[in-house]
Amino acid sequence: MSSKNNPELRGKVTELRKFDGKPVKPCRVIDSARGIDFIGAAFENGEIVMDAVTKRPIPYGQIYG
Repeated sequence: MSSKNNPELRGKVTELRKFDGKPVKPCRVIDSARGIDFIGAAFENGEIVMDAVTKRPIPYGQIYG
């Protein structure tokens, strides 16, 4: 029987993206005081990826590679 919820039919799982050679995973970033609410990137240890110039979290969609 075929089902849309069958994990075997979903195809190959994509690899995690990399930032400075380290794998990052998507995470929700919320900071109401600074007006931040989006899907950001975090390293494997849980540290959020930050832009060195603006000191703001980098959105996961802007990381390629």
